[in-house]
Amino acid sequence: MTSVQEYYNQQWSSSGQDMFALAFKEAIAHSYFLLDELKDRKLLEIGCGSGEQAIYFSSQGAEVTVIDISVGSLKAAQQSAEKKGVTLTAMQMDAQQLQFPDESFDLIYINSTLMHVDQQKVLQECSKVLKKGGKLVIVEPLQYAPFVQLYRLCGSYRKMKPRYATFKMFTEGKKYFTSFEHKEFYLFSSLLLPVFYFRNYFLHGIYRGVAKFDAALIKVFPFLRYGCWVGVGRYGK
Repeated sequence: MTSVQEYYNQQWSSSGQDMFALAFKEAIAHSYFLLDELKDRKLLEIGCGSGEQAIYFSSQGAEVTVIDISVGSLKAAQQSAEKKGVTLTAMQMDAQQLQFPDESFDLIYINSTLMHVDQQKVLQECSKVLKKGGKLVIVEPLQYAPFVQLYRLCGSYRKMKPRYATFKMFTEGKKYFTSFEHKEFYLFSSLLLPVFYFRNYFLHGIYRGVAKFDAALIKVFPFLRYGCWVGVGRYGK
């Protein structure tokens, strides 16, 4: 079985733009909103991928540290940051054993990483290194989304046996923090995930339109959030 580290070393050493960065556009925009002010804040990103989010945080004036177990990911993030003319500190580290002093960061950001780790252990570690008044923002695929199950069965991710997030995971994490809020995204729009295999803005536009329809539908029928693909949560300390 391919290890998580090997998988991402290969992915970030060879691939271009991540299709999920495109598919998660609305969820990521909401996560940025939840972070609020970035200027002069110390921000830790756990699992930095290609560095796209880290570069945005740095461009907004944050002092950014990124960690990942994948050397390929860290190299991709550093190279992208250099091209964009921004600075970040990149460190190879296990999120389950954060090697930072207590209360080191104002903000912590995690996007699609908890599926590969002991989720409660990472939340507990985040609470330790987060300053009083700080925020932890998480973007994670949800386990029970019915319209992406076939993709998950056929996709390469299955090799790593990911443990997708659940509502229980999010709510259990509240015990390490003083506040928690969440929002869910992509119900019927998740059926259209394959459109991102194509660079066709018309098809992407259809996906965006259905995603807006999903958001309106969930407001009217909140129980539908249990079938959504992506959850965004914010913990406060």
